[in-house]
Amino acid sequence: MTEKNEELEKLERRLESLENRLSLIESAYGERNGFLLSGSEKAILLAESAPEQATREDEDKGLESRIGRVGLAWLGIIVLLFGIIFLTEYLKTLDLKLLSAVTGYCSVIVINLLAVYLKKSNLSLSSMFKLIGQVILFYVTIRLHFFSASPQITSKALAVAFLLLVIAYQTFITIRNKSQTDGALTILFVMAAALLSDMPHLMLTLISIASIGSLYFYYKNNWEVLLSVTVLVSYLTFFLWLFGNPVVGHQMQLISDHNYGYIYLFVIGACYSLLPLLKRQDEYSDDFIATVLILNGILFTLFLTIVTVRFFSNGYVGLFTLISFSCLGWSIVLKSVSDRKFASAFFALYGFMAMSIALYGLVGLPELFLLLSVQSLVVVTMALWFRNRLIIVMNSLLFTTILFIYMTFSEKTDGASFAFALVSLISARIINWKKERLNIKTDLIRNLYLTEGFIMVLFALFHAVPRQFVTLSWTIAALLYFLLSFILKNVKYRYMALGTMISAAIYLFIVDLARIELIYRVLALLTLAIASIGISIFYTSQRKKNPK
Repeated sequence: MTEKNEELEKLERRLESLENRLSLIESAYGERNGFLLSGSEKAILLAESAPEQATREDEDKGLESRIGRVGLAWLGIIVLLFGIIFLTEYLKTLDLKLLSAVTGYCSVIVINLLAVYLKKSNLSLSSMFKLIGQVILFYVTIRLHFFSASPQITSKALAVAFLLLVIAYQTFITIRNKSQTDGALTILFVMAAALLSDMPHLMLTLISIASIGSLYFYYKNNWEVLLSVTVLVSYLTFFLWLFGNPVVGHQMQLISDHNYGYIYLFVIGACYSLLPLLKRQDEYSDDFIATVLILNGILFTLFLTIVTVRFFSNGYVGLFTLISFSCLGWSIVLKSVSDRKFASAFFALYGFMAMSIALYGLVGLPELFLLLSVQSLVVVTMALWFRNRLIIVMNSLLFTTILFIYMTFSEKTDGASFAFALVSLISARIINWKKERLNIKTDLIRNLYLTEGFIMVLFALFHAVPRQFVTLSWTIAALLYFLLSFILKNVKYRYMALGTMISAAIYLFIVDLARIELIYRVLALLTLAIASIGISIFYTSQRKKNPK
């Protein structure tokens, strides 16, 4: 009993202490707000306001801390960077070139020592010191020769060699520290050195090596940002070479002699095309790889167009044939060894696009449209082999675009018109036949091909047969559609037959009865009448068999 009494006394003392504290808090809160509340209401308000007030204070302290720790550190680092740069430039103006260089390199040593010293106590500031140390090192090395009326190193080759040594050191730091930031800085240094060298083959070789290096770092460390930066920097460097390298003072205009520099465009494009093969042990991003492939394709196509127009306007067939077979071959390789369906589809479509351009150079218009229609059927066949729905979708869009251009702007030929009609109908049939293989769950694409086939049959017959036989030819086409519907047991061909019959009737009454000779009018009327009555009898018999 004694122990229980002692425990009860302890609980009473604690409760009294809590009540006293609560009374003091309530009193202070009531005085601050200028009114008194009941004990329960005060308790509720205190419970609600205390966490919010604490959260606001924490947020304010957190923001203040970030600005103080990070923001002011970056401000001081940037000011220090410009201070050292201006100091070295000031010494140069006093004609103290050697002292300027020594001061610059000594500042790099001091900054790196500070970075090592701060590594344990302030890792963030240490990293900032390392970063500006690398920038100052590269800048001081550049100023030994470049952008100076009387340089300390008169040989540009030697100055470039020093820059390459700095880049090699920076690459070593990137590998040692496994730092993506250091890697991005390395790429920027490579671009700067390449442009300052003003030697086309060295310039483009450096940026090609950087492209390969970015792939290596992506594979080893999953450095997506570094790879993205390198893609942009690579093509930007090629652009600057193509337009005369204005960075070193040349006039910005397209170069007159390519000196085989365009080969590096293919090296860069091919380098990033290897990306789908880089399988990492951990999770990798298909979306990122698809984005890089699309970006690479857009930039490569842009500069390929400029190079072709500038240097190969009269002889591009071989170039695009090579691109076509290379892309198609690569798509087959990717289909065989990789599970990235987008990549294989992307290169297959790009290869067929290049093939279209090569065919245009070989045969020209309007003969090209006949070959393009056949090519479309080949693409559908390849999509079946690849089991790739994306190829089918993109091919249908391209086919529709080509068909629109042909019907609107191009000179018409019977061969191309009938080829478009047959390819449309055959493609629709193949898609319906193998839609499970292509994982196509709707009839949208098939209906698009059937609609195009329906229109092109009318269009082709209208241009191919004499005017007095247009209605007759359309009626025969309608009967063939009905025959196909029986053979294939497919109702959509009957819809096409009905549409063709209605089109024939409209054309008969609007055009034929007013223009063609009487004997042809009779022939057209009788043919259409017989066909219409026969089809009507068919539908009546079907209605009796299936009254519902």
